[in-house]
Amino acid sequence: MKKYLSILLVSSSFCFSQTFDTVPLLQNGSNDKRINIAVLGDGFTVAQLPVFVTSAQNTVNYLFTKSPYTEYKNYFNAYAVKVISAETGVKHPGTATDVTEPIIPVSNPNNYLGSTFDVGVHRCIYSNTTNKVAQVLAANVPDYDITYVLGNSTEYGGCGGTYAFASLATAANEIVVHELGHSFGNLADEYWFAGTGEAPNKTQTSNPATIKWKNWVGLNSIGVFPHAESPTWFRPHQSCEMRYLNQQFCSVCKERIIEKIHSLVSPVDSYTPANASAVNANANVTFTVNEILPIPNTLVNTWTLNGTVLAATTNTLTVTPAQLNSGNNTLLFSVTDNTALVKTDNHGTVHFTNVSWTLNKTTLGTSEIKAEERRFTIYPNPANTEFFIRGKSDFAKDLKINLYDASGKVIPVKFELKDAATVYVNIQNLPSGVYTMTATENKNLIISQKIIKE
Repeated sequence: MKKYLSILLVSSSFCFSQTFDTVPLLQNGSNDKRINIAVLGDGFTVAQLPVFVTSAQNTVNYLFTKSPYTEYKNYFNAYAVKVISAETGVKHPGTATDVTEPIIPVSNPNNYLGSTFDVGVHRCIYSNTTNKVAQVLAANVPDYDITYVLGNSTEYGGCGGTYAFASLATAANEIVVHELGHSFGNLADEYWFAGTGEAPNKTQTSNPATIKWKNWVGLNSIGVFPHAESPTWFRPHQSCEMRYLNQQFCSVCKERIIEKIHSLVSPVDSYTPANASAVNANANVTFTVNEILPIPNTLVNTWTLNGTVLAATTNTLTVTPAQLNSGNNTLLFSVTDNTALVKTDNHGTVHFTNVSWTLNKTTLGTSEIKAEERRFTIYPNPANTEFFIRGKSDFAKDLKINLYDASGKVIPVKFELKDAATVYVNIQNLPSGVYTMTATENKNLIISQKIIKE
């Protein structure tokens, strides 16, 4: 799942980092199985830290009132890092050119992270020393996935970038949601044109049939709307959270945030039997996958035993001895998110997580389970001439790819490893239709998914 702070931070930088008290704001599971939010404060003295923690808790609580964070709250943890500043407040050099300065008093408080107004425009709060943010994260929440900094000022302000910054203005909760749209969702502003190129919610393609959000056009007020400042660039909605505060994310932006969640965390929390467990293969064996459920639950489960799809769709399955062959058997559990908030083509096979168990049935009865969780993406699907299988971990050298038509006949295909984690499959000469693709490693089934040939 996780990304960790780059080890490219030279060791000397850690000499200046400091460990601060860290307060849990939201706890849904272990950090290695969740998306971790780190909230940092700047311009808060020791006496003001309770104000910071309350503000941090308020912003986290508010974030999860906004769809799609609401639906995926179980996928997150959150922490407040009580960064101590020597002096109160956010810097204000009074150098902005978009207003008649000083719009508020010029100040230069000794705050720890260097947060300041007037970064380009008056309301933009950021830091010219973001390496200090990196150092605090490395020392306090090294396995963070999302971070934002709350600056101790009631003046309206905030900005997104590598990190999101926001003030404690009355609109602070909304500013945080909007700025995380930038720093977490990689979404563009929709209230003005910024020359930052293509984004999930910004494009120069105006054809509704080919635009990147084509599957949403005509639904939920999604269309193709030009930016007034640059009418050759287009946005998907007229009143999205990325355009106005106190709105909801439009369907296109929700989809992007969900896809980011899918890329970071698996819906599988744990499973039993675990790897190297001993079971009696001549008695009933129960397999369970503990899942991280969206709200409401939109996960779809399938079970496959030795290549045959079973009827079970729950997260628990009991296998009887009569169902097992003599020798090695492979049980495959696959889960995908069937949320209606995502309309990516054939999304069920674009992102999925598999758990596989291998157990050996012998006359002795005792077998040592080999269990493994794997995450994959298949793209494009539907496909025309080729598709790729991308693993979160490397494939074994003894990899086999087979396609089966609707009658179960094996259809030979050419495939090759493009790199250790990517498989290329050539389907150029196949007739259009729906196929079942299987992938095996060392004769053990690791993938069984539908492929659509256009």
